[in-house]
Amino acid sequence: MKKISKQELILESIIQQYLKSHMPIGSSELQMKLTLDMSPSTIRIYFKRLSDIGSLVQLHVSSGRVPTQQALMDYWRERINTNEPISIKNVDKVQKNTKKYNLFCMVERSSNDTFKELVCVQNRFLILVFDAQEVVLKYNAKVEQFLNRLVGCSMRELKDIAAQVGLYELHEKLSAIFAQSPLLKEGEQEMYAIAKEMHTDRFIQQFQKLHFLESLADGLYFEEVVPNGCMAIKRKATIQEDGTDAEIFCFGRLESDFESFFNNVKE
Repeated sequence: MKKISKQELILESIIQQYLKSHMPIGSSELQMKLTLDMSPSTIRIYFKRLSDIGSLVQLHVSSGRVPTQQALMDYWRERINTNEPISIKNVDKVQKNTKKYNLFCMVERSSNDTFKELVCVQNRFLILVFDAQEVVLKYNAKVEQFLNRLVGCSMRELKDIAAQVGLYELHEKLSAIFAQSPLLKEGEQEMYAIAKEMHTDRFIQQFQKLHFLESLADGLYFEEVVPNGCMAIKRKATIQEDGTDAEIFCFGRLESDFESFFNNVKE
């Protein structure tokens, strides 16, 4: 485990205090919050070093320091692991904390089911059996032969293949599954407030696309997807209440306390 330096500890402490208060923090205030035996004058030296490397900024001559956008982005990359699914207590818990932390959040059922089996019913119907879904098609011998070669692929892959080869009935039915209403869509007011502040609604329009969540890989997103000064997170989730596999997408300002949000929805 990497040993954290005093400079890194000071930066981490400033960021954590800033996420709670959204206010600049001075050396004397930080000294009281740190467990290290370090004087305010020593902390000010670290403040200067962190400012020189672009991690802190002083908004006014007489004020304390706040973390820069780059420091916040680096902090979130270290603190949030999107490779591990998060276990959510229930959707109500997510809704409550979305409001508490001023975020926009979507929760959708996962549609990464595997195509497990193709069942022919009296040469009248073809039943595609997935992990948690079934899709029924009119019987066609050529389609049966083609689909038998695709057993084992994901629902998403099968939907794309169906569009490519002209299996429109299958594509429409799989698209309908992906288009099911989300379990939760909360915080649009905060999203619109950010759009008004940034004078852009482009990123709102992409959230409203039919397969928006499906199109994103798990991970953290900054300027390439959302406005400057904001962050989005996509990750897999399991809802404890009923065992549903889901995907969660959160969007907010960089200074939103995403870590506390995720910790609270697990409780």
